Amino acid sequence: MNNKNWKILICLIIAFLTLIILQEVNVKIVQNKHEGNNSNIVITSGDGSGDIENDISSGDLSIISGDNSLPNSGDDNNIIEDPPVVVAPDLPHTYQIQTSNGTLYSNNLYLDSSDTYNQVEGITTFRGNNYRDSAFYGSLDVTEKKLSKIWTNTIGQTDNWTGVGWNGQPAIIKWNDETRKNMNLYDEFKQKENFIEVIYGALDSKVHFYDLETGAPTRDTIAVPSSIKGSVTIDPRGYPLLYVGQGINEVSGESVQMGYHIFSLITGEELLFINGRDKYAYLGWGAFDGNPIIDSKNDTLMLPGENGLIYIVKLNTTYDKENGTISINPDITRYRSTVNGKAGGIENALAVYKNYGYFMNNNGIVQCLDLNTLTPIWNFQMEDDCDATLGLEEENGTIMLYAACEVDRRKTTSPAVVRKINGLTGEVLWEYSCDCLYDASVNGGVLSSPVIGKNDISNLVIFNFSKVTSFYNGKMVALDKTNGTVIWEKDLVKYSWSSPVAIYSNSGKSYVIFGNSIGQLLLIDPLSGETLYTLNTGGGNIEGSPAIYDNKIIIGTRGKRIYCIEIK
Repeated sequence: MNNKNWKILICLIIAFLTLIILQEVNVKIVQNKHEGNNSNIVITSGDGSGDIENDISSGDLSIISGDNSLPNSGDDNNIIEDPPVVVAPDLPHTYQIQTSNGTLYSNNLYLDSSDTYNQVEGITTFRGNNYRDSAFYGSLDVTEKKLSKIWTNTIGQTDNWTGVGWNGQPAIIKWNDETRKNMNLYDEFKQKENFIEVIYGALDSKVHFYDLETGAPTRDTIAVPSSIKGSVTIDPRGYPLLYVGQGINEVSGESVQMGYHIFSLITGEELLFINGRDKYAYLGWGAFDGNPIIDSKNDTLMLPGENGLIYIVKLNTTYDKENGTISINPDITRYRSTVNGKAGGIENALAVYKNYGYFMNNNGIVQCLDLNTLTPIWNFQMEDDCDATLGLEEENGTIMLYAACEVDRRKTTSPAVVRKINGLTGEVLWEYSCDCLYDASVNGGVLSSPVIGKNDISNLVIFNFSKVTSFYNGKMVALDKTNGTVIWEKDLVKYSWSSPVAIYSNSGKSYVIFGNSIGQLLLIDPLSGETLYTLNTGGGNIEGSPAIYDNKIIIGTRGKRIYCIEIK
């Protein structure tokens, strides 16, 4: 063999040995065939490989290897212990779990259907419940088909962050008498019969409290270190607990703590702070624009973060109604994952069906997560960033998802795609697309949650698209739930990020309340798409999403206003 051939042989041997070493160092692949599940689970060793922004310390990890056979103490008739056959395309993914004491994670989380989520009268969370399908509560008679202002309050700003931003929705709660008298309300509201409270987080870094009837402040505001962009949550058990996240990490050019907070509504004191700059997270951005769900029976908070983590917080709540005290002793588990080698931040709210959690991230991944084992059941790749919260609906014994993306990462005019997805298998049943413009400052596409119709519009799902033919306009589309065909389309003079809300009168007639980027609030007939009434609030862009109690709409604007508007 001549020298040239020897050199070639030596180079090949070196290349082969290098490949083996790299495979050993980089990732350990565990093929996990769930019973009846054809998706391969890939588990890394915590080395932060792939397109991930920061290094990870894994000193106290309990790492789950993809074995979906963890013990489960839930009701066998309710908990989905064995995943169904998954038909979603296989996507290479990794996941890891960090428990507080290094033990193996298992749980028995389970949520009933959406109409049993709240044990208090009102709207406690973004889009109302674990299905994220409504922000309307109560009784409604519509006679004049008009909108009218009842009261207005002025709020402030933090730096250039003014008023109420995306996706800011208020909570509206009718407190029971015992809890009301325990809380730090002003005296007149401790005594007021049928007292209903509006609770709104705002970009001025404060949580505001108002009387729904009069707009009068009901207690002192609660301040956090920086702007609140997302929606506040009240404990669905009616416990005096407030949950709120920050969306910005600086004030006046100075860095501040950013994360998620739990406050007592008896004393106003902070009971827990979760630092968004979590060392276990792959991503360094620690905002919480997303919204949690609370399992009342298991006293557990399930919280998504823009750092890419899902937090499972066993609250260990003690509420002594007689003595007027409340405390928590939290035990926190963290779940992180990558898909196609990338971690993604989660800006939307977690939706839950039984023991399955659903969320989307800014890499365009839709994930179905078994909350009792923290095992990803399936992943689906959308075309682009997905910030809008998806909605769930039960149909023929299964659960359906309605999901959509925006136009962001593609950086050019592109289709914003809406899909109906089988929530148990990840199968796409139909899709609809609408070309939207790319705007680096204010994204186009779908950034609001859909109306999933009930009653006389039970056949419809309604989506709102931004920046369709210009940077200023939009389009609303009603699609048939069965096959995705267009029932009606409505050109919008101004775009919107605000989520439309369906309301249902006592007669069964449906209406939609919808705000846009020039401060208009529209009353729409969802059977036809006709605008029945337009109210100019005068308060600037409505980025936030309304909540509606009986005939009263509460909505905040970027113009530093919070409005109560009557439906007549």
